[in-house]
Amino acid sequence: MLALVGFILMDYGKGGGPSQSTTVGEINGEEIDYTDYEAAIRQQEEQFKMQNPGASIDDQTQAQIRDQVWQQMVNTALMNDIQERLGIQVTEAELNDLLTGPRPDPTVRQAFTNPQTGQFNPQEVAASIAQMKKDPQAAAQWQAFEQDLLKRRAESKFNALVAGAIYTPKFVLDDQYKMRNSTASIDFVKLPYTLVADDQVKTTDEEIKKYMEQHRARFEVKEPSRSVEYVSFNVVPSSEDSTVVRGTLEQLKAELETTTDLETFVNRNSETQIPVNYYTAEQLKTIPNAAELQTAAVGTVVGPFYDGQGFAIAKVADKKSFPDSVKVRHILVKTADQGAQVLDDAAAKSRIDSVVAAVNAGVPFDTLVQLYSDDAGSLATGGVYDFALVQKPGISKEFGDFAFEGRSGQSKVVKVENPSYAGYHYIEILSQGTPAPVTKVAFVSKSLNANNTTYNAIYSEATQFAANARTAADFDKTVKEKGLMPGFADNLNENSFLVGNLGSSRELVKWVYGAKEGDVSPIFTIGNQFVVAKLKGIMNAGLAPINEQTRPQLTALVQRAKKAKILLDRSKGKANLQAIAEAEQQQVGHADSINFVQSFVPGLGLEPKVAGFAYNPNLKINTLSPGIEGNDGVYYINLTARTFAAESTDRNYNIERQMLEMNMRNSGPSMILNAIREASTVKDTRSEVY
Repeated sequence: MLALVGFILMDYGKGGGPSQSTTVGEINGEEIDYTDYEAAIRQQEEQFKMQNPGASIDDQTQAQIRDQVWQQMVNTALMNDIQERLGIQVTEAELNDLLTGPRPDPTVRQAFTNPQTGQFNPQEVAASIAQMKKDPQAAAQWQAFEQDLLKRRAESKFNALVAGAIYTPKFVLDDQYKMRNSTASIDFVKLPYTLVADDQVKTTDEEIKKYMEQHRARFEVKEPSRSVEYVSFNVVPSSEDSTVVRGTLEQLKAELETTTDLETFVNRNSETQIPVNYYTAEQLKTIPNAAELQTAAVGTVVGPFYDGQGFAIAKVADKKSFPDSVKVRHILVKTADQGAQVLDDAAAKSRIDSVVAAVNAGVPFDTLVQLYSDDAGSLATGGVYDFALVQKPGISKEFGDFAFEGRSGQSKVVKVENPSYAGYHYIEILSQGTPAPVTKVAFVSKSLNANNTTYNAIYSEATQFAANARTAADFDKTVKEKGLMPGFADNLNENSFLVGNLGSSRELVKWVYGAKEGDVSPIFTIGNQFVVAKLKGIMNAGLAPINEQTRPQLTALVQRAKKAKILLDRSKGKANLQAIAEAEQQQVGHADSINFVQSFVPGLGLEPKVAGFAYNPNLKINTLSPGIEGNDGVYYINLTARTFAAESTDRNYNIERQMLEMNMRNSGPSMILNAIREASTVKDTRSEVY
């Protein structure tokens, strides 16, 4: 149970950061401190590691975590302000109810429920809390957890308040019902925009500006951004580099064949420390020479072979069978924890001897686990672990060797030396699975890297490019002359860490925000690449600029509007669909089953304006519509039928209302928060710190 309590506290109470007082932003005048921001990032990183065991936090994940934490901090500050204005608060009595009441918070219930009995004991919760508050570190963690609990409770009150305010009147339900259960049929003529050649609608920047002003909401830029075009020179090892690494391993191969101390040899010569251990066929699948390793005789050294990062050799040291799974229970008496002494060796040995004596005397094992075991991860399970054979390399060697090489029913005290589980383990093997073949392998690897000669040659190539590409025109010319393939990175904001597919480079982003459009950068080193970039476009807050980046799309929109006007003018005075169709050499079409809600017109596709016109009360049956500017052309329609469903006596207004309000209740709080954010002053100044 204490392990589960530790689980919910893992993410709370972590702090740190520099001693200087700096800010990363402001929310309605309230500063966000760097130390608070960094602490929240570390907390999020810990949570990521807990949810993704073994996964590393790469540049992209790191950038996502930073942005996610910032958004959370902004939302929390705004939500606190909303709750204060509305008078929403959580009392001390409510907090106690969430911890020890009849309806505790789910995280509290999970942590303090006895796994054996399935019972939740409020008195036990209160006692555990009191015990934790005696330890300053545990007390700080618990306080952070309580603060999060209060925050979630207040948010749930706000959400309930919003949900309770949502109501759909009957006339809206009637209107929705009517539109869902209606159909319309039309005859139509489509005049595609391709009927007007592009050279007939030449477009100037003044016309584009006018169009943008008329449709300002579509082209308003809220967040400044930059776009770059870049050329990268990858530092990759040469064939000579490969030859050197293979030669080194060939020299080690003969020595590996004869050595008897494999672990020492691997530790001394291998750049990647892969344990000398027994591996299943499934585990060896990731090795390029898996088949050869499994069929090779004991004592054979395989390789050198490429392993994805460099070259390796591998010695088949032994072959045998292990059970494919084991179930054990144990009690650990620690001598050290992460390098810090817990007990001296003699005291720990005396305590484990007492455990063995108590087991032999018939004391229940669960009781001994609670009294003696220092393994927090198995306190809730009575010291029991289930291990699959593939997990053996990750288990403490002495522990794993006995669990898989011993026999069911055996028990033993083993001494383990590692940072996390150093000490004496009393182990009982409860059961073992089906035998499976394993191969003991010793791997010796050498990474493949570019040597100084290769590195300097590639850097020289990048330097020559940079010297020839000092201006935007020279950049484009040099790219073309050398047949290079440039990359592009768009939507870079001041706080960006990632630059397109290049990876993380705050230096390049900072250069971008200090440069002018068309400037060419110095050489940046990003990972194993040398990069030269050209600032291609600048997008400041306000109306979007007309530049190389935006002009193609803006021109197409203005041309479409001008083509629509030409087509509308050409159709003036024509009294019916047939006349319009004949004048433009088009056909009169027909579409049935048009539904207002779907906005899909059979034969035309998604044309919401056409579907909307079919339900326009001013458009009468067998009457020619005005010209309709659609997505793919100008349309004229003739309404042939429009049928609305008769009022049903079987309608259940409560169900209809619940269905309509469900999404509103789910999205209502976030919609309100977004609206408040739009009206708030949020200054993101993280770029001044990072």
